[in-house]
Amino acid sequence: MVKDKKSVISLMEEAERKAKARDFEKNSEIRAKAEELKKSMLHQLKELTGEEHYIAKNKDPFAGEPFNQVMHRNLDLLNQIGYLTQAEESTLFKLQAYLEFKSNVIICREDKFKKKQKYDEDDFELPRAATVSDIAEMIGKSRTQTSLILNSLKEKEILLNPEGAGQIEENGRTISPRTWIVNPYIMICAPRKNEVKLDKLTMRLFQHSLKNLKDQNGKKVKLPVRFF
Repeated sequence: MVKDKKSVISLMEEAERKAKARDFEKNSEIRAKAEELKKSMLHQLKELTGEEHYIAKNKDPFAGEPFNQVMHRNLDLLNQIGYLTQAEESTLFKLQAYLEFKSNVIICREDKFKKKQKYDEDDFELPRAATVSDIAEMIGKSRTQTSLILNSLKEKEILLNPEGAGQIEENGRTISPRTWIVNPYIMICAPRKNEVKLDKLTMRLFQHSLKNLKDQNGKKVKLPVRFF
Protein backbone atom coordinates (compact mmCIF):
# COMPACT_ATOMS: atom_id res chain seq x y z
CA MET A 1 0.00 0.00 0.00
CA VAL A 2 2.83 2.36 0.94
CA LYS A 3 4.75 1.45 -2.22
CA ASP A 4 1.66 2.10 -4.37
CA LYS A 5 1.20 5.47 -2.72
CA LYS A 6 4.84 6.38 -3.36
CA SER A 7 4.53 5.27 -6.98
CA VAL A 8 1.47 7.48 -7.49
CA ILE A 9 3.28 10.47 -5.95
CA SER A 10 6.33 9.79 -8.12
CA LEU A 11 4.18 9.62 -11.27
CA MET A 12 2.42 12.87 -10.34
CA GLU A 13 5.76 14.63 -9.78
CA GLU A 14 7.08 13.34 -13.11
CA ALA A 15 3.93 14.51 -14.91
CA GLU A 16 4.29 17.94 -13.32
CA ARG A 17 7.93 18.22 -14.42
CA LYS A 18 7.01 17.29 -18.00
CA ALA A 19 4.15 19.80 -18.02
CA LYS A 20 6.51 22.56 -16.86
CA ALA A 21 9.03 21.59 -19.54
CA ARG A 22 6.33 21.75 -22.23
CA ASP A 23 5.16 25.15 -20.98
CA PHE A 24 8.73 26.48 -21.00
CA GLU A 25 9.33 25.19 -24.53
CA LYS A 26 6.03 26.62 -25.71
CA ASN A 27 6.78 30.02 -24.17
CA SER A 28 10.25 29.97 -25.73
CA GLU A 29 8.70 29.42 -29.16
CA ILE A 30 6.22 32.26 -28.58
CA ARG A 31 9.02 34.61 -27.50
CA ALA A 32 11.09 33.65 -30.54
CA LYS A 33 8.15 34.26 -32.93
CA ALA A 34 7.44 37.64 -31.30
CA GLU A 35 11.09 38.64 -31.69
CA GLU A 36 11.08 37.65 -35.36
CA LEU A 37 7.86 39.62 -35.98
CA LYS A 38 9.30 42.67 -34.24
CA LYS A 39 12.48 42.56 -36.35
CA SER A 40 10.42 42.16 -39.54
CA MET A 41 8.20 45.15 -38.72
CA LEU A 42 11.17 47.36 -37.86
CA HIS A 43 12.92 46.34 -41.08
CA GLN A 44 9.83 47.23 -43.15
CA LEU A 45 9.49 50.60 -41.41
CA LYS A 46 13.12 51.41 -42.14
CA GLU A 47 12.64 50.55 -45.83
CA LEU A 48 9.52 52.72 -46.05
CA THR A 49 10.80 55.76 -44.13
CA GLY A 50 14.58 55.42 -44.25
CA GLU A 51 14.63 56.01 -40.49
CA GLU A 52 15.55 53.83 -37.54
CA HIS A 53 12.64 52.88 -35.25
CA TYR A 54 12.29 50.87 -32.09
CA ILE A 55 9.45 49.18 -30.24
CA ALA A 56 9.01 50.16 -26.60
CA LYS A 57 6.81 48.63 -23.93
CA ASN A 58 4.65 50.67 -21.57
CA LYS A 59 6.75 51.88 -18.68
CA ASP A 60 6.35 49.99 -15.44
CA PRO A 61 4.98 52.55 -12.90
CA PHE A 62 7.37 51.08 -10.31
CA ALA A 63 10.43 51.21 -12.56
CA GLY A 64 13.20 53.19 -10.91
CA GLU A 65 11.17 53.76 -7.74
CA PRO A 66 13.34 52.96 -4.70
CA PHE A 67 12.03 50.44 -2.18
CA ASN A 68 13.30 48.00 0.45
CA GLN A 69 12.61 44.35 1.13
CA VAL A 70 12.03 43.23 4.71
CA MET A 71 13.10 39.74 5.74
CA HIS A 72 9.71 38.70 7.11
CA ARG A 73 10.70 35.53 8.99
CA ASN A 74 13.71 37.22 10.59
CA LEU A 75 11.62 40.19 11.69
CA ASP A 76 8.95 37.81 12.96
CA LEU A 77 11.53 36.10 15.18
CA LEU A 78 12.68 39.45 16.60
CA ASN A 79 9.02 40.28 17.31
CA GLN A 80 8.48 36.96 19.08
CA ILE A 81 11.45 37.38 21.41
CA GLY A 82 10.79 41.08 22.05
CA TYR A 83 14.21 42.01 20.72
CA LEU A 84 13.47 45.64 19.82
CA THR A 85 11.91 48.43 21.87
CA GLN A 86 9.13 50.56 20.40
CA ALA A 87 11.55 53.46 19.99
CA GLU A 88 13.99 51.23 18.11
CA GLU A 89 11.23 49.82 15.89
CA SER A 90 9.96 53.32 15.10
CA THR A 91 13.45 54.56 14.24
CA LEU A 92 14.23 51.53 12.10
CA PHE A 93 10.93 51.93 10.23
CA LYS A 94 11.66 55.58 9.44
CA LEU A 95 15.24 54.87 8.38
CA GLN A 96 14.02 52.57 5.59
CA ALA A 97 13.42 55.61 3.40
CA TYR A 98 17.08 56.60 3.42
CA LEU A 99 19.00 53.42 2.59
CA GLU A 100 21.52 53.53 -0.21
CA PHE A 101 20.92 51.01 -3.00
CA LYS A 102 23.12 47.88 -2.69
CA SER A 103 25.08 49.07 0.37
CA ASN A 104 22.33 49.58 3.01
CA VAL A 105 24.17 52.73 4.13
CA ILE A 106 21.93 55.43 5.64
CA ILE A 107 22.48 58.47 3.42
CA CYS A 108 21.31 62.06 3.64
CA ARG A 109 17.79 62.78 2.47
CA GLU A 110 18.96 65.34 -0.10
CA ASP A 111 21.23 62.77 -1.76
CA LYS A 112 18.68 59.94 -1.55
CA PHE A 113 16.02 61.86 -3.44
CA LYS A 114 18.24 63.97 -5.65
CA LYS A 115 17.04 64.09 -9.25
CA LYS A 116 19.08 61.70 -11.33
CA GLN A 117 21.47 63.36 -13.74
CA LYS A 118 23.94 61.90 -16.18
CA TYR A 119 27.51 62.45 -15.06
CA ASP A 120 30.82 61.66 -16.63
CA GLU A 121 32.91 59.23 -14.63
CA ASP A 122 35.19 62.09 -13.60
CA ASP A 123 32.20 64.03 -12.21
CA PHE A 124 30.86 61.19 -10.03
CA GLU A 125 29.70 62.42 -6.63
CA LEU A 126 29.46 59.94 -3.75
CA PRO A 127 26.17 60.28 -1.78
CA ARG A 128 26.87 61.67 1.67
CA ALA A 129 26.49 59.22 4.56
CA ALA A 130 24.12 60.57 7.22
CA THR A 131 25.56 61.66 10.57
CA VAL A 132 23.69 61.33 13.87
CA SER A 133 22.57 64.97 13.48
CA ASP A 134 21.33 64.27 9.93
CA ILE A 135 19.44 61.17 11.08
CA ALA A 136 17.91 63.07 14.02
CA GLU A 137 16.53 65.66 11.59
CA MET A 138 15.26 62.99 9.17
CA ILE A 139 13.34 61.03 11.81
CA GLY A 140 12.15 64.02 13.83
CA LYS A 141 13.96 63.36 17.12
CA SER A 142 16.55 65.25 19.17
CA ARG A 143 20.19 64.45 18.57
CA THR A 144 20.53 63.02 22.09
CA GLN A 145 17.52 60.71 21.67
CA THR A 146 18.73 59.63 18.25
CA SER A 147 22.25 58.89 19.46
CA LEU A 148 20.93 56.69 22.30
CA ILE A 149 18.65 54.71 19.96
CA LEU A 150 21.29 54.27 17.25
CA ASN A 151 23.86 53.03 19.76
CA SER A 152 21.31 50.63 21.24
CA LEU A 153 20.58 49.26 17.76
CA LYS A 154 24.32 48.96 17.22
CA GLU A 155 24.70 46.91 20.41
CA LYS A 156 21.91 44.63 19.14
CA GLU A 157 23.76 44.20 15.79
CA ILE A 158 20.95 45.81 13.80
CA LEU A 159 23.20 48.74 12.85
CA LEU A 160 26.92 49.22 12.38
CA ASN A 161 28.87 52.46 12.13
CA PRO A 162 32.45 51.67 11.12
CA GLU A 163 34.99 54.47 11.28
CA GLY A 164 36.33 55.73 7.97
CA ALA A 165 39.76 57.07 7.12
CA GLY A 166 40.63 60.75 7.34
CA GLN A 167 39.02 63.64 9.22
CA ILE A 168 35.92 65.76 8.58
CA GLU A 169 34.41 68.90 10.08
CA GLU A 170 31.05 68.49 11.85
CA ASN A 171 29.38 71.13 14.01
CA GLY A 172 32.68 72.95 14.39
CA ARG A 173 34.56 69.81 15.47
CA THR A 174 37.14 67.73 13.64
CA ILE A 175 36.11 64.07 13.84
CA SER A 176 36.66 60.75 12.07
CA PRO A 177 33.90 60.02 9.53
CA ARG A 178 31.44 57.27 10.46
CA THR A 179 28.92 55.47 8.28
CA TRP A 180 25.69 53.98 9.64
CA ILE A 181 24.66 50.74 7.91
CA VAL A 182 21.48 48.68 8.42
CA ASN A 183 21.75 44.90 8.83
CA PRO A 184 20.56 43.30 5.55
CA TYR A 185 19.36 40.23 7.46
CA ILE A 186 16.50 42.49 8.63
CA MET A 187 15.93 44.69 5.59
CA ILE A 188 17.72 45.00 2.30
CA CYS A 189 17.84 47.74 -0.33
CA ALA A 190 19.10 45.65 -3.26
CA PRO A 191 17.81 43.20 -5.89
CA ARG A 192 17.40 39.65 -4.58
CA LYS A 193 16.13 37.73 -7.63
CA ASN A 194 18.18 34.53 -8.07
CA GLU A 195 21.17 36.02 -6.22
CA VAL A 196 21.98 38.63 -3.62
CA LYS A 197 23.20 41.73 -5.44
CA LEU A 198 24.43 43.43 -2.30
CA ASP A 199 27.75 45.20 -1.76
CA LYS A 200 30.30 42.56 -0.69
CA LEU A 201 31.75 44.79 2.02
CA THR A 202 28.30 45.14 3.61
CA MET A 203 27.88 41.36 3.53
CA ARG A 204 31.27 40.85 5.18
CA LEU A 205 30.44 43.35 7.93
CA PHE A 206 27.22 41.54 8.88
CA GLN A 207 28.16 37.97 7.95
CA HIS A 208 28.42 36.77 11.56
CA SER A 209 25.78 39.04 13.08
CA LEU A 210 22.74 37.96 15.13
CA LYS A 211 24.13 34.52 15.95
CA ASN A 212 23.63 34.84 19.73
CA LEU A 213 19.92 35.61 19.90
CA LYS A 214 17.99 34.40 22.95
CA ASP A 215 14.28 34.36 23.75
CA GLN A 216 12.65 35.66 26.93
CA ASN A 217 13.61 32.45 28.75
CA GLY A 218 17.27 32.71 27.82
CA LYS A 219 17.02 29.92 25.27
CA LYS A 220 19.21 30.40 22.19
CA VAL A 221 17.29 30.85 18.93
CA LYS A 222 18.49 30.93 15.33
CA LEU A 223 17.78 33.54 12.71
CA PRO A 224 15.48 31.73 10.20
CA VAL A 225 17.00 33.26 7.05
CA ARG A 226 20.72 33.66 6.30
CA PHE A 227 21.51 34.27 2.65
CA PHE A 228 25.25 35.04 2.78
